[in-house]
Amino acid sequence: MRNISSLELKLHASAFIIGLGLSAPAYFIPIFLQELGASYTLIGIMGSIRSTPYAVLPILTGFIMSRYDMRKLYVLSSILSSTGFILLSISQSYLEIGLANFLLGISMVFYWPIAESIIAEFFPEDSRWKVYSSFSASWSTAYFIGPIIGGVLAELADLRTLFGISGIICGVAVPLIYLMGELRLKNISKIRFKDGGLVGIWPLYVMVFLFSIGMACLILLAPSYFYEAGWSNFMVGTVFTVFGITRTIGYVLLSKLKKIDEARIITLSITIQSIVIFLLVYARPEIIFPTLALAGLINGAYFVASFSVISKKVQMGYRSISIGFLESIIGLGFIIGPAFIGLLLDYLNVWVAFTITSLVILSALPVMLVSKNIR
Repeated sequence: MRNISSLELKLHASAFIIGLGLSAPAYFIPIFLQELGASYTLIGIMGSIRSTPYAVLPILTGFIMSRYDMRKLYVLSSILSSTGFILLSISQSYLEIGLANFLLGISMVFYWPIAESIIAEFFPEDSRWKVYSSFSASWSTAYFIGPIIGGVLAELADLRTLFGISGIICGVAVPLIYLMGELRLKNISKIRFKDGGLVGIWPLYVMVFLFSIGMACLILLAPSYFYEAGWSNFMVGTVFTVFGITRTIGYVLLSKLKKIDEARIITLSITIQSIVIFLLVYARPEIIFPTLALAGLINGAYFVASFSVISKKVQMGYRSISIGFLESIIGLGFIIGPAFIGLLLDYLNVWVAFTITSLVILSALPVMLVSKNIR
């Protein structure tokens, strides 16, 4: 019989370690490119390269999970992220940087989607909500600690050193994941999308796509924008630490509730995300710090609500497929978003770029009106 408590502990610990390795340098990759002379367009393209695997592969992994030990899929997140950061630390050309970003993108395919599917498929229904919340708190805690550590290392040493250390951290999770034991799903003889409840929540996928464009703007372009506005590496790291702290608070607060209104949370999060993106035009610390604090809070709440919709509306055995598709949609937003917004920043101005992006996010609200399965 599987030791659920032990599995949960190893899952949370590995999520924290990998999350720490991924987050410490994440916001400094755009700055690294900018120091090499890259334009916003090229920075956006590099972000899209990193996001491309996440737009395609999660849904495929959702289908193959029934055939393979999910532990072996999950460990790839540690191995590939370690390799990607080490390559980035020694890169000498945009081609090598692009390859490193591509490897990092693939590593993320085996991070969140696999871990979330383990929760959805291997934990008892009555504890699934609690496990997901604590898992989210684990990786998001790493994501608010990581940027400040990254900022300090970037100031004390340099960005290449930061990338190398992050690669080592990611690799530490490998033995821990193997100690989780075999995690193999039962085969689903025939996939019936309509019967599994996958089609019924299509509005959720549309809203997640539009919401993720705002996420991509914050994570992949805002750091360079702040840096160009005169912010130090330490300040950039600190503001995203604040973002991470409030995101964790969002996870923790929601986990304390006995019941949540998914539709209300999603609607409110979309509205606030739109406002947050618009306020980026000011690039002043006294505005950006509270703005990103609010952004972190609603980002945490939004994806808890989305997971809850899947957990309630999609049948057992199909949830890993639905999670994979959801994560692919997020990846698609991270492909289109950075390139689109980067072009707007290069060829128009920040007011137009962030206003258009804000309106794109806000366009998700009408979708909620037709979301009978979510409301």
